[in-house]
Amino acid sequence: MKRAIKNSSLIIMMLTLFLSACNQNGNQKKSAIHFVDSNGTQLDLDTIPQRIISCSPAITEVMFALHDDHRLVGRTDYCNYPPEVVNISSIGGLRNPSLEKMLSLKPDLILASTHFKNETAKQIDQLGMPFAWLMDQKSIEGAGSLILNIGKLIGSEEKADSLWKFIQADMKHTVDLIPKSVKKPTVYYVVGFGKGGDHTAGGNTFISELINKAGGINIAQDVKGWNYNLETLMQKDPDIIILPPTLKESFCQHEHYKELKAVKNKHVYAVNHHMVQLNGPRIHLALRMFAEIFYPDVEF
Repeated sequence: MKRAIKNSSLIIMMLTLFLSACNQNGNQKKSAIHFVDSNGTQLDLDTIPQRIISCSPAITEVMFALHDDHRLVGRTDYCNYPPEVVNISSIGGLRNPSLEKMLSLKPDLILASTHFKNETAKQIDQLGMPFAWLMDQKSIEGAGSLILNIGKLIGSEEKADSLWKFIQADMKHTVDLIPKSVKKPTVYYVVGFGKGGDHTAGGNTFISELINKAGGINIAQDVKGWNYNLETLMQKDPDIIILPPTLKESFCQHEHYKELKAVKNKHVYAVNHHMVQLNGPRIHLALRMFAEIFYPDVEF
């Protein structure tokens, strides 16, 4: 009980520091912004952008986490967190947004990431709308880069720095509580399965890094990308399987997977895959969720 109170106090203290930084940034002065995006393109803005379109769920989450969501005038259909995002106009899908809708929103900055098409980016440039690529971040530190770069682009550097420090401190708090003298569980993260093959988080993904940082061993650590071999999965027979809620029932009833010990021992866990698969400001919560699954007797 004492530890729970201590843990809560630590999180409250960190959150207070972050909110304090938010208040300090409440009255920002307009100034020029110079930024080189992930594509190497120089972006020069005369003033701090006030009408921003997000073409990425992770970018949208960062805007809300920075308390700059009031500057969002557009987002994609795939931006579904937090719930308040429904109040922001949609520009369509990740790969096929409506340029007409984007123009009508009169943006002074458009931010895009993975899955956005080069062709669409060129059309946006031709239409004279300020645009920046913030490409896929493949590591935990990449989440920090995303947050800090958005902070630079929108004139909220101090808030972004405070947010990332808060996330780092919370992750350290989780890692420090992970038992060091017990056997680590082997883990398989299900991205997809079925006729299209088996898909998981390979060793070069941030999800794999999360699994390992949370005290697990990713059985797909030795492969790159998202494809995996069914025979290898059956052979490695992981202790724990993690997957999206919509896949749990069909996975556990499948003729192959039902023979896995994780299925037989009821160690198949359905998790919030949006939080896990988006490398953004909730990454510390994903880390803690994994740790709680791997070490259920520890109070994180």
